Amino acid sequence: MTKPQSPRRRPRTEFRVPPPLVQRIGAVGFTGGDLLEAGIGSPDTLMVLWQCFRDAELWSIAIEKSGLFEPQSAACLESQIELLDTALYADLKPHLMGFVELVRWPEKAEAATVSQLCAAVATWFELQGRLSCAVDYAVVAYRACPTNAALAVRVARLTRILAEYPRSKSWFDYSLYLARRSNDRQAYTEALAGMGNLYFQSGNFPRARHYHERCLRVAARNRLHEMVGAAYHNLFALEMESGRYQLAQDLAGRAFEAYAHNPTSTCLVRLARDLTHRWTIMGYFERALPLALEMLNHFHRPVDRAQLWSGVGRAAGGAGAGAIFEDAWIETWVLVKKGVADPYAADVLIDLAHGAASLGDKRRAEHAAREALRIATDRKEGHSILVAEALLGSVQANTPVAASPTPSGETLTAASSSLATALIVALQNMRAAAG
Repeated sequence: MTKPQSPRRRPRTEFRVPPPLVQRIGAVGFTGGDLLEAGIGSPDTLMVLWQCFRDAELWSIAIEKSGLFEPQSAACLESQIELLDTALYADLKPHLMGFVELVRWPEKAEAATVSQLCAAVATWFELQGRLSCAVDYAVVAYRACPTNAALAVRVARLTRILAEYPRSKSWFDYSLYLARRSNDRQAYTEALAGMGNLYFQSGNFPRARHYHERCLRVAARNRLHEMVGAAYHNLFALEMESGRYQLAQDLAGRAFEAYAHNPTSTCLVRLARDLTHRWTIMGYFERALPLALEMLNHFHRPVDRAQLWSGVGRAAGGAGAGAIFEDAWIETWVLVKKGVADPYAADVLIDLAHGAASLGDKRRAEHAAREALRIATDRKEGHSILVAEALLGSVQANTPVAASPTPSGETLTAASSSLATALIVALQNMRAAAG
């Protein structure tokens, strides 16, 4: 037997995953049902939004585009869109008019254009705090361009926020597959970060750490500075929850340095929000409160405002700033009752309960903690359930709710003070640059 001239190579096998879950587990009937129950506008408005969704969905899955819609459908849809209140839907109507052209000339429509229209409507719903509706449009945006990994990542992220974990994991798995096939390193690192956040949200810290460290390695290798910062940022949150405070503080500093490559990056604002929350938990109320108040100038989505105001309430309660707490209590409950604090409503109310407890207001603390426990139980959020139960027990027993213990307190305090100052300056400069 003669020796082969070149070593034998194993044939390359392609990584494959099953297709993602288009509908939530247990869903019955047609897609887009959430759009008919969105609670935004009149029934006629909801029907227009649903009709645009169904037209785009049909176009995205149809093989033959010509003759897909009835000739009079475009004129009918156009007249319905024109009847929408311009004051309420000024940002949305131009995108909806794009669906009229899709219906009028389906054979001339381009996949990228249809995808962009659906993505824009998904963004509008996300800004309204209607994440289930945003998912419906985000799925169709992906189905119009089924090789675009970034669109799949968006669906995965939205379903993760909604705590639809099996569905979200199926989309993250498929995102990794698409990103690997297309060599899209940005989408690949975003999918890794999202998978880590999924495991973090569901309480599996070892798996969360595994994916965030993978994200850090890939992002560093490809010089994706913002994703390097995101990896450090996510690891900071993970180590803080694990009780490794000094390591978490170091990781936050590295995230700040990575984000600083782009001084206008909104990631800096998110890092400031998370640091404020952690410092509040640790009892650094006077340090957290000025940063929390500054961040109110940078977030405008209802869900973000709910998180910020509840954080202000908790820090104000701990700092003894009763007037600021009163404002935070009112603003937060308004957003929670509107249903736009989802999916963070439980954590938002936990913060409010802490603030009330710090001020000695047992009635309001118990009310907020009890409602937080109900919401967390409904959503099967294990960590939030434990926190709400412990808080409720402390309030009912008149036991002071202590901040988390911090080892190496003096070193941590000095480091966090310097970082807090740098973040406030960065946010003020960002606001000044924006005019």
